[in-house]
Parts: sequence; structure tokens; C-alpha cells
Amino acid sequence: MLILWKKYSYVIILIVLSLIIGLYATNTFIDDKNYQQITVSKGQSLWEIAHMYSEEHSMNPNDFIEWVANKNQLTSSNIKAGDKIVIPVKMKKQLDDSNQYALDLE
Repeated sequence: MLILWKKYSYVIILIVLSLIIGLYATNTFIDDKNYQQITVSKGQSLWEIAHMYSEEHSMNPNDFIEWVANKNQLTSSNIKAGDKIVIPVKMKKQLDDSNQYALDLE
């Protein structure tokens, strides 16, 4: 075993690091598809957005703002009108047209 380690240690370390980085990257990118993306309106702040969606997420406003800043790679909590940000509110599945029409008739 020691002979294998001496001979292939760099390869083993490279494979392990690649797997760790791959798992981290997969979790980071897949998460965004499950959450809503909103466009910031004029005068909105992260604090206001956190309170608007308070019923739909299970975070306090400070955790909400920290999550949004990290996920959207914001350097500060300042946002401006027109910015598109991902928020920790699960995206609702849209019905196809035939189901929507049936629901409208009820």
C-alpha cells in the first residue's frame, strides 16, 4: 500500500480534489433552478424584498439578505433597479395551457 501511495499520491490527491470540487459546483448550480428570480424595482432594497416574501421563506430577514448576497455574489447589500437576483423562495410549477384552461372554467 505504501508503494502505491508513493507512486500515485499526486494522482489520488487530484482525483479526490476533483470529486470534491465537482460535488460543490453541482450543488451550487442546481440550487438556482429551484428558486425564483426577480427583477429589482426602483427604490427596492433587500430588506424590503425579505419582508415581501416573509410568508414564503423560512428565514429571518438577516439570513434572507445573507443568502441572497452569497447566492448572487453581491459584494454589498446594495441593489439597483433592473438587477435580477435569485431569492430563497421555491419556484412554483406552471401548469400547461390545457390544465390552466380547465381551471379557468371552474
